Amino acid sequence: MMRENGRNERPKSGTDAQPCLSDVYKDGTRAKRRQADVPLCGRSMVEMLGVLAIIGVLSVGAMSGYAKAMMKYKLNKQTEQLNTLLSAMSRYRDEWRGIQEYIFLTPYFIKLGEVPEDMIQDDTSDYIYDIFGNKIALRNNSDGAWDKVKINYYIGSRESFELCQNIMQAAKAFSYDLYSAGVFAYVGDEAAGGSSYFYGDNYCDSRNKCLSALTLDDVYKMCQICEEDNQECLFQFLWKI
Repeated sequence: MMRENGRNERPKSGTDAQPCLSDVYKDGTRAKRRQADVPLCGRSMVEMLGVLAIIGVLSVGAMSGYAKAMMKYKLNKQTEQLNTLLSAMSRYRDEWRGIQEYIFLTPYFIKLGEVPEDMIQDDTSDYIYDIFGNKIALRNNSDGAWDKVKINYYIGSRESFELCQNIMQAAKAFSYDLYSAGVFAYVGDEAAGGSSYFYGDNYCDSRNKCLSALTLDDVYKMCQICEEDNQECLFQFLWKI
């Protein structure tokens, strides 16, 4: 059947119905002779759904792989940022000896150039932020003895175990220098729950757990402290001065 413009039109039914091009190609050389006269046929709905299903599965796999890669990158970056702060506090800790008022040290470390640029939102602020957006403060200690400085590191109660592990593993690498490293539940500006502390090599004994002996099970138990809603985990690292 021919249209007026000379192009083929496949009859919908009847003895004059023409086969699809894919069917005609089964006839070999005959198909080549008739190729120009055979109408093209589309794919079935089942075939299209099958293709879309395959694409969907591949997309989910790709997104999952991307998410894991990004998380790994962020964890590595978090370790790098925290190591920089721990090193800086170790080097400059004695500069704050003799100060008997509770002050933020963060702006001073920013001015010293010891805080990575990507952690600074405001160079006059008392807080800096890690790659996950968690706030961090560098301070002297308010226990009355004024003989310590500290890093306070806040993370949300629903943050992943991987962040907790990352933070404590970084602290473990400084066990030779730290006085203690620990975590407790925190709401607003007030402590709100249990605490767990590990002590540096020069301060741990039979009564105080050694930071250098920290295990994954220890980290898991520490992170369980801050599971309640509306709470944060406050990780605290202290140095004697």
